[in-house]
Formats: sequence, structure tokens, C-alpha cells
Amino acid sequence: MIIAVVNQHSSPERTVVARNLAVLRARAGRRVCLMTTAGNGNSDWSEDRSHAGVQPWIETHQVGSRAVKTRLAALRPLFDDILIDAGTRDTDGCRCVLAESRLVVVPVRGCALELDLQYHLLARLHGARTFNPAMRVLFVAVSDAAGPGVSERAAVLAHVARVDDATLAETVLHAPAARDYGPGRCVSDATTCDPDPAAELRALYDEVYPAAVPMACAVQAQISRQESLTRRMSR
Repeated sequence: MIIAVVNQHSSPERTVVARNLAVLRARAGRRVCLMTTAGNGNSDWSEDRSHAGVQPWIETHQVGSRAVKTRLAALRPLFDDILIDAGTRDTDGCRCVLAESRLVVVPVRGCALELDLQYHLLARLHGARTFNPAMRVLFVAVSDAAGPGVSERAAVLAHVARVDDATLAETVLHAPAARDYGPGRCVSDATTCDPDPAAELRALYDEVYPAAVPMACAVQAQISRQESLTRRMSR
């Protein structure tokens, strides 16, 4: 299963979400790869995690835009799940990632929406559906400790409504990147010292992976229908 994490402005929440989803998925016994097209230091993070002996270890791959399709083809047989931190920029690599992803997770701050960047991202998501009509989009509201307020919530909902069939996660992340948990560690490794953000990311994990299950069933059903049609036509 391929899940991409993108956003429309430079903020640490995208990387925080990708790393924590990878850690939680690996804890579930899955073979997980964290891939990045954004050059944001995930490889260093994985090395720090390994040197510190933090478990589970997460294999990471940093890929240039032109190599994304080739690398994905090579990695798919090796992993159950590939999480991709696809950055903010409209690159060939990001477009390729969106075309291959079953689910796209978009952390968004209602107080930080910039219209130009917003429309670029929305156009990218709509364009990806041309090649990947089964792609699902899940927006995740990110706020400070007190939020989101009424206006911030309204801005996020308006943002979500501009993408066909997109949904808004029930989970709200409150400043998930506010603390440094040490080299190679993330919020999900610090449940005892910072339980609230850890619980929020766990709740998001529970939304993200079930969100992809119906699509898997739909794809399998479509394959079954096609095989049935082929058998009937061959008689």
C-alpha cells in the first residue's frame, strides 16, 4: 500500500505525520519503507534511530524526482507499506507519487492558508485523479494548543470542499512538531512523557489505514468483474 503525505506550504507537520505513521505501521508487524522526494533529512533520521537503538527501525530511501517511478517499482515487492513524504513543490516526482498512491494525507493549518499555494496544491490533486481515479484524499487539521477556532475550522472545511470526494479527518493535531524527542525519535516513541500528541497521532493512524481498506476492496471487486467478463467473452 502506498500512502503519500503532502502539504501546500513549508511546515514540519508533513514530515512528523509521515514518520509517526511509519513507526506505528511498523509496530503493527508490517514491512515499512519511508521514502522522501523532499530532501528533508529522513535518511539522517533513520540513521540516528538505528544508532540510538530505537525500535522499530524504519528503512528510508531518498529519491530524486526523475527516479521515483523506477524506485517505487523496485520497492513494492519488498515492503507491505510505503509511506512517501512528497514535499510541497509541484515536481515530476510529486506528480508521480500522487499517481501511484492509494491515499494522500494533507496536513493543513487553517490560519496559514495562502491562496496561491492552496490552488497550486488543489490543481495538483485534481490532476493526479486523471491518472489515478481511485486515489483518496484525507485532510488533517493542524492547530495550536487552543484551536482550531471557528474561523480556522471554516477555512479548513472550505479547503477540503474544493477537492472532489476529499474528507477531513476527525483527528485534529495540536502542534505535533513542537518538541524534539531526541535523535531518531518521534512523538510515538514518547508516549509516556508526551501522551496527548502521541494519542492524537495514534488516532490519525487508526483513521488513515482503515481509510484505505474500502479502496482495496473496490479495486479487488473491479478486478473480479473484469476477470468474470473476460471468462464470459472467451466462451
